[in-house]
Amino acid sequence: MAASVKPEEFEFMATLGDVARYHGRTRPDRVALVFEGRATTYAALDRNTNQVAAALAAEGVRAGDRIAYLGKNTDQYFELLLGAAKAGVMMAPIGWRLSADEVAYILQDSGAKLLFVGPECVETAGAAVAKLAGPPRVIAMEPGFDTWRAAQSTEDGGFQPAPEDGALLLYTSGTTGRPKGVV
Repeated sequence: MAASVKPEEFEFMATLGDVARYHGRTRPDRVALVFEGRATTYAALDRNTNQVAAALAAEGVRAGDRIAYLGKNTDQYFELLLGAAKAGVMMAPIGWRLSADEVAYILQDSGAKLLFVGPECVETAGAAVAKLAGPPRVIAMEPGFDTWRAAQSTEDGGFQPAPEDGALLLYTSGTTGRPKGVV
């Protein structure tokens, strides 16, 4: 028989950003992420996501704003996702196989203020951004992300998004027309 889970047991994790905070406190030395031989502990993930939240604020990105990520899976993606969630910023991941026209549409529709780009998508991102009248600022994941993040404090900035605030903006496949953003 499965154990009964009570919702009040998880009230301390009301938002996606709280996941990094909670595990950073309760199991700091346990491994949270492993990617290409790099292991990140929960304590490091919590610190790194604090830096991401602060770096977004330093860029002028505020709670309720959107950012986008175009690239393949990486540990840095999760730092970006959880850091954005801590700041109340919604992340719009963009499929790395999409064309420049499709990427441009999602960037325009989402209103992303920043676009983080993996090394395999630099050309597509450049072509997509060139199509936009008011393009987002582009930050290369390699080598720029670590430097961008590291310039900020590792302390929790005290951002307090509400549990009902969106954290992830996913786009449908657009089978009946243009893709639609779904929170």
